[in-house]
Amino acid sequence: AERTVAASNARIGQALAEYYPKLSISGIAGSQALAPAHLFEQQGFQPISVVGLRWRLFDFGAVAAEVKRARGANAEALIQYQSSVLHAAEDVEDAFSLLVQSENRRNEIVREIAELQRVRDLSEQSYAAGVIALTDVLDADRQLLAAKDDLAVARETAARAAVGSYRALGGGWLP
Repeated sequence: AERTVAASNARIGQALAEYYPKLSISGIAGSQALAPAHLFEQQGFQPISVVGLRWRLFDFGAVAAEVKRARGANAEALIQYQSSVLHAAEDVEDAFSLLVQSENRRNEIVREIAELQRVRDLSEQSYAAGVIALTDVLDADRQLLAAKDDLAVARETAARAAVGSYRALGGGWLP
């Protein structure tokens, strides 16, 4: 998008250049002789030059329209560039927001696992003492395993969010 803006800006300069005359000078030098021995003598030397002038003097209305069109294309390219920048900033913000949220969720699950581990240990001790049934211990095990499963998912989400943040900042592409 940035290169498009630069190119459209250059086209404005090209259109403005049509207001000025263009001078061209061309020349040819040759040699002519009937025999090779006389090829480089003064009499056989034949220079030719041409001067050209081109100016759109009576076509300034069309030139003005071309300049206006080039400026309009530049304004369009500039708006597209600004849109690209805003979308890129939005992508970065979204990626970092997801990264922070996934890290917070992972930390919550780690704390939950610590609590569930403590509950499971206490329920096993209570079962050994005969206070609760085996189903209560198995239920505590189930809750602990479910939380560990959630932790694996949260770690994956955090890793994907980190990769997304890296990509949003421009990483991961080859020139």
